[in-house]
Amino acid sequence: MGYRVFLPLLLTMFALVSGCDKENEPIPSYIKIDSVTVITNPAQGNNIHEISAVNVYIDEQFIGLFEIPCTIPVLFSGRHKLSIIPSVRLNGALNQHVIHRLFNRSDTTIDLTEGKITETGNINLTYRTNTEFAWLEDFEDNNSSLIRLFFAAGDTSYITTESFSLKGRYSGHTRCMKVVIGAADTAKTIDMASFKYFGNLPLMGTDIILEFDIKTPVPVQMGMIRKNSSGKLYLPYVYIFETGGNWKRFYINLIYELYNQPGETEVQLMISPLKPEELKTAQEIFIDNIRFSYPK
Repeated sequence: MGYRVFLPLLLTMFALVSGCDKENEPIPSYIKIDSVTVITNPAQGNNIHEISAVNVYIDEQFIGLFEIPCTIPVLFSGRHKLSIIPSVRLNGALNQHVIHRLFNRSDTTIDLTEGKITETGNINLTYRTNTEFAWLEDFEDNNSSLIRLFFAAGDTSYITTESFSLKGRYSGHTRCMKVVIGAADTAKTIDMASFKYFGNLPLMGTDIILEFDIKTPVPVQMGMIRKNSSGKLYLPYVYIFETGGNWKRFYINLIYELYNQPGETEVQLMISPLKPEELKTAQEIFIDNIRFSYPK
């Protein structure tokens, strides 16, 4: 009998306490971030990017990492400093957002109101002044610093005009490199490479970023030829799967194969489409908007 009386009493007390807590809960403000834009000058290449997430700080307090577009609840109101640091998907991995350290942090002041959404507008991002742009290639001048190193009969590459879009952005047409692997009953590879070797690289743990756009129906091996006093060594680096008929942007950090190498180390960068044996027909691969950059 006592148990039956006590249980409703506990439930009533819990409801009263919960109601009091609910009344005292703080009301969040909301920050809406829809897009970011990369601002470049001619020495930095074009402004095409695939910045997919932002690290958000308010008054130097880390709020979190958010994929954009996003609406973020925060327990702040009034005027505050908002800081944005961009992140990208390393090696195309959907679950691997990493900070792109070659960009400046974007700082602005924002007015927040409890229960209301404050839109930031477009976030502008700029490169750090100490960034070295060692290789820029978008093929718009009909010249190419991306060359064929190895190819078989029936294979070719040339600059052409192709439709372009990154998830609905930058939609239009672009000049790009078209790589054609000729029809064959066997597996085939075309090695596309930078015209030159790159030296004077930071070799002590600094991010070294190669980025490019690609549309490919076949796998692609991104690698490098590393050359120093020990000789030349080919290093396969990132294996890229077919992109399903869409353009996709890749950010690749070369830090791991260059860390602690001899100071005279140079690299030639390679993008190599691979036609599997089971595909008998010719395969067309498109490459565009190459940028190779690192801190000076």
